[in-house]
Amino acid sequence: MRRFVLASILAAAACGGPQIPTHNGYKSEKVKPWKKPKTLVWDEKGETKADGELSYPDMRRARWYAFELPAPGEVSLKLEVNPPGDAVNEDFDLAMEVLDPGYRVISKADAEEEDVGELTKTRNLLDLQPGNYLVHIYLQGRMDSADYVLRASYKRAGSTDVKSDFPAQVAFLPALPMVPLNDDTPAKYKPPTSTPVVVKKPSGGGGSPKKPPPPKEEPAAPPATTKTARIIATSVSGGGTQITIGMGTAQGVASGWKAKIAGVQGTFPLNCDERKCTASVSATADQVKAGGGTVTLSP
Repeated sequence: MRRFVLASILAAAACGGPQIPTHNGYKSEKVKPWKKPKTLVWDEKGETKADGELSYPDMRRARWYAFELPAPGEVSLKLEVNPPGDAVNEDFDLAMEVLDPGYRVISKADAEEEDVGELTKTRNLLDLQPGNYLVHIYLQGRMDSADYVLRASYKRAGSTDVKSDFPAQVAFLPALPMVPLNDDTPAKYKPPTSTPVVVKKPSGGGGSPKKPPPPKEEPAAPPATTKTARIIATSVSGGGTQITIGMGTAQGVASGWKAKIAGVQGTFPLNCDERKCTASVSATADQVKAGGGTVTLSP
């Protein structure tokens, strides 16, 4: 009788708490959702929108989206998150990452970023080349679920809203000289003759002419101490902005170098890998963008 009561108490305690899923959040181990992403279509303003619901316990952990860039430009992403009010995980965070046409991650917003836990996340992707890009939205906690809205806008490189005033600023042609209908060249006119230049070869000796001395080699220029690179992505980082630079150790840049942005005071240390470098800048994303999208790097 005592064993039965103890077993009943243990069973009730096991059923009383939340059940943590042991699966990976997908309905099948072989599922590849990135193979069939939902396509985002740009409207006439270059904008698009998508929303959805995710639930790790219900095996709906992630959603994949794809968008096509017909020409070089920049893309701005905004993820608005609405977690459930009775969320079990106090460290709830909905993550997002962007992959380029080569399936390389070029921007991310997960538990390793400074805006972790925020319900609104923005990413600005600069100097993107034409091609198909993927957006991956996924839950990180096994007990998490959430609703979300993804907004995106696309701007072609070099596009402006300034209207052309052509041809108002085109100058009129000046008065042209009059050309007679009949040839007025004098009858006794003779064009000047040119005297051909005769090059004499050396005679006798039977030897071949001497070869001219080789040109002197100029000393190689010393390596440049500064480099200029493009900013390929920006993200909100605390009180400033984190920038990603499309140049890494493979191009001669190293961690500890300094970055300088036009219009922004001070220099900022770099953290580099083989393909890219990052830096935390004490400025807003608009101030960074006003610097022309380039950065000067120096040791």
